Amino acid sequence: MWKLILNKVGIFLVIGILCFALYDANRKASAYHQRANTLETTINDLNQEIEYTKIRLNDSVALYQAEVKSLNMTHDNLKAKYDRLLAASKVRPKDVGSVTEVTSVTQSKDTVIAVVDSFGGLTASLEDSFVNIDVEVLPDKNTIIDYEVRDSLTILNVQKKHSWLFGLIKWKEHKSVRVINHNPKAKIVNLQTIDVIE
Repeated sequence: MWKLILNKVGIFLVIGILCFALYDANRKASAYHQRANTLETTINDLNQEIEYTKIRLNDSVALYQAEVKSLNMTHDNLKAKYDRLLAASKVRPKDVGSVTEVTSVTQSKDTVIAVVDSFGGLTASLEDSFVNIDVEVLPDKNTIIDYEVRDSLTILNVQKKHSWLFGLIKWKEHKSVRVINHNPKAKIVNLQTIDVIE
């Protein structure tokens, strides 16, 4: 009688193990397929355009907001691209969750009054919230340019909240990154943001 029971239980046990193996294989295949699709989308979007939006913080100052959708890469891609930078910063690739690269150019044309100093040279200076420039032309025509340029950037990570089953299951989806340069004389010319996936 015990043999009969063990034989029946053994058949159900084998069927259960096979079902679990099939489920696990299907789950892994689905995860690999999703990762492949994500990386394929990133390859297609590598030359993405920056979307500029004009915003106003007050009535007199207009700023530009630059926005891009996030790309995705694996830890191996991250290590290949940023290996020297990560090593110099003493950061392991597996500890990096995302990377944002911002390049901005400050360009302006201003007119200031030059003053003759006591030694017979010329001096001129420009100062505002973001730049200090002092120019001194010496009598021997050598010129000393002393300058300081400051940029103030705000980086916003925009995400969308999702819920399922009346809020029992909640998750967040990363949508895009927005960068606001608070210097009205500066423009963001390159913006790239990358999420690191497992």
